[in-house]
Amino acid sequence: MALKFPSPSGGGQGRGPRGWPWWALAVVLTAWCAGIMAAVVLSPLMPWLVLGAALTAFVALVNQRLALLASLCFAAALMGAARGATSATVELPPGLLGQVVAVSGSVDDDPVDRRGARRLTVRLDHMLTSAGEIASGLRIMASVYGATPAHYGDLVLLSGELQAPPRFDQFDYRAFLAEQGIAGIMPSARLVRVTSHPGDPLHTMLFGLRHAVINAVDRALPEPQAALLLGVVFGYRAALPRRLEQEMIASGLIHIVVISGLKVSLLARIVQQAIGRLAPGAAPLIAVSAMIGYGLLAGASAAALRAAAMGVLVVVAGRLRRDSHVFVSLALTGALMLGLEPGLAHDVSFQLSFAGTAGIAAMTDGIAARLGWMPAILRDPFAATIAAEAATWPLMLANFHQVSIVAPAANALVLPLLPAIMVLGGGGTLLAAALASLAWPLMPSLGPVLSWPLMQASGAIATWFRYVVETAGSLPLAAIVTPYFPPRWLAAAAILNGGALAGVKLRQFFWQRKVWALLAAAGLIAVALLLIRPDGRVHVYALDVGTGSAVLVRTANGHQILIDAGPDADRFAQAVGQVLPPTARVIDCWLITGGRRTNIGAGATVLKRFHVGSIVIADPDPWTASLRAIVQQAQAAAIPVTTAEGPIAVDAVALSLASDGRSRLILAGRAVIAVVASQTSWSSLPADINGAIFTGGGPLEWQGPGEGFSVIQVAASSRDGLPARALVQALHGVPIYRTDRLGTVELLVQDGRFRPVT
Repeated sequence: MALKFPSPSGGGQGRGPRGWPWWALAVVLTAWCAGIMAAVVLSPLMPWLVLGAALTAFVALVNQRLALLASLCFAAALMGAARGATSATVELPPGLLGQVVAVSGSVDDDPVDRRGARRLTVRLDHMLTSAGEIASGLRIMASVYGATPAHYGDLVLLSGELQAPPRFDQFDYRAFLAEQGIAGIMPSARLVRVTSHPGDPLHTMLFGLRHAVINAVDRALPEPQAALLLGVVFGYRAALPRRLEQEMIASGLIHIVVISGLKVSLLARIVQQAIGRLAPGAAPLIAVSAMIGYGLLAGASAAALRAAAMGVLVVVAGRLRRDSHVFVSLALTGALMLGLEPGLAHDVSFQLSFAGTAGIAAMTDGIAARLGWMPAILRDPFAATIAAEAATWPLMLANFHQVSIVAPAANALVLPLLPAIMVLGGGGTLLAAALASLAWPLMPSLGPVLSWPLMQASGAIATWFRYVVETAGSLPLAAIVTPYFPPRWLAAAAILNGGALAGVKLRQFFWQRKVWALLAAAGLIAVALLLIRPDGRVHVYALDVGTGSAVLVRTANGHQILIDAGPDADRFAQAVGQVLPPTARVIDCWLITGGRRTNIGAGATVLKRFHVGSIVIADPDPWTASLRAIVQQAQAAAIPVTTAEGPIAVDAVALSLASDGRSRLILAGRAVIAVVASQTSWSSLPADINGAIFTGGGPLEWQGPGEGFSVIQVAASSRDGLPARALVQALHGVPIYRTDRLGTVELLVQDGRFRPVT
């Protein structure tokens, strides 16, 4: 049976012109990529597979001509999900977490100096633990302070505490490092010994070339022009000042300091035009070599590899006299990269790069056609920026918490000069670095002289870039800022945004009203599942509010119980927004266990943000002025206020008073967890509970150990030295989850027990 493609006009009748099958190939490859990303990112995966199967069946019933294509897409998604599910995970053995160990190994990457510390990526060979010496081939990242130098390939001996990389609500740092093969981190490591040792010759050469490039730029230009030139031309961002980097994000120009498809395309075009006049036959091969070398010199990041792979596909397709469709090239590149390394699904640069390229390809021409009044040199970057922002705004909000409004204008002022700074800055830097590496007489001194005109011209362009960045980024309304954008919002926005962009591009190839209506209905159902419908399980959140008390309980049917509110209004608003869907605006019961700032510092925010069903005061001490003010505000809003008398029950979840008279037990069927007050007189926990949440940094003294697991709500670098050493020592032997390191900690009822969601 041959697959027939519907006509773009006439309701899908006919076969369509030659060359159309490219979009079908792009759709199937995209389904493969979506399956891998779903298996890596989404949990649980089964509901989404069921939704995909139902959608495939409905499409086949509505339009039989699309049945084969829909089946191929679903099969590709299933195979992609299987590939993603079998991807290897890199993590520390559980017995090593939190242990102070001595490790030996070799520096496996170029050390990075950042904000007073050096980050060393070390491939271990031996570890000395409390149980003895063991062999290990893990990779870890150690932050080292001090003046002792360490270079790529050196043998090092380190000591410090091994930790699992944290998983933040907005960024999965653990997955980001695991994609690089890094299993753990050693913050504040002590560098005991360094022994010089040569590393791999290829990496040694690349790192040496990178250092020569950095030194050449630093000698020729002042800061921050030097840092801007390194970022724009070579994608090296470590030297960028923090403030300038934030202004680049606000102005929508952060992409100019990363390796992108735009820069690789510029490089390929420049090389082909320069070489093509002298040796037309060798120009494509030299262009491919230049793109590969450029990607390696930029650090071989996901964005650099994607951009280089895309450029290579375009050059090879042109050499074979084939049409190079950007969507096929993009989908094929993504399928190959994700198939080889599914962990790239977590990489933000990978996501932004693909989404931005797809948006530019799909919408730039249509937007530019409506901007005929603008000069062409400004119109094209202006339109491309709008298209890229339309495709990437959910990712920008989720990862950078802002979307730039001034980005189109800022890019229109910067992008026309990008080829010039690439040629002048790149050519001058490589000339100076190459001459400096030669051992011939006078050559190291001649390099800065010959490259001076090129470097100064590129420095002038970098100065213009800096002026645009600082002016646009400092405007009062430069960007839309969101303090939080939880993962479920990102998934919902991606479904709506991706579906809309796909519809804009694909509707010109076929138009079937029933099919598009079905796809729209499926998208709305998925969004509703993400944003509105509860998942039928009990969740408890130890909110990341610093050193304070703020615990949120969400029942199986979506009702909310809040215990206290924490000391800071902004941190409470951000923490609660990360765990609740945007439609959850009701707190059925607010239990206040104390009148101190650590308990109700954010009380006014609770009353302003939520409709509170009732307030229960369980403070055994005399009411403070702050607590009386909260009660008066509640009574003015007609909110019932009562004192605690017996257990509190909401939708099969009960809160009862513990034996110390201050702490609370949360009961959901057979699952029980204790919320332990910092003023408790308890010496240990009951044996029948699953774990404990220690609020306010925990008590100063404790006799344990705890049961199951322990969660400690504490601020980073607490001025009071919390949690107290006695508490941490008493809890030794049970897993400890601290909000200052992990952010908000979620506990979920599974198999009749509360368990941390890791």
